[in-house]
Amino acid sequence: MINECNFLDLQDILINELIGDVTLAIIVSLILVWFLSIKLKMPFQLSLLFGFLLLTISFVAYTGMLMIWVFIVLIVGSMFYLVINRILR
Repeated sequence: MINECNFLDLQDILINELIGDVTLAIIVSLILVWFLSIKLKMPFQLSLLFGFLLLTISFVAYTGMLMIWVFIVLIVGSMFYLVINRILR
């Protein structure tokens, strides 16, 4: 049996205490991801993929479906590799 403790639960601290709601936390994190992608001058497709990855992470965190996470990371990672490879050439 796993000893489970909610002491310093980061999800509870960040989402429930600081931001207040799960939907608001997702919106704030999407704005933060897109702001950073604009500041780092990433292509539009890559910033959309990072937004999609963030939405998928939040969905998988609440449902616990690990197989979706594996495929999404595979797709976003390959797209990231293709964009970076195109930039470096």
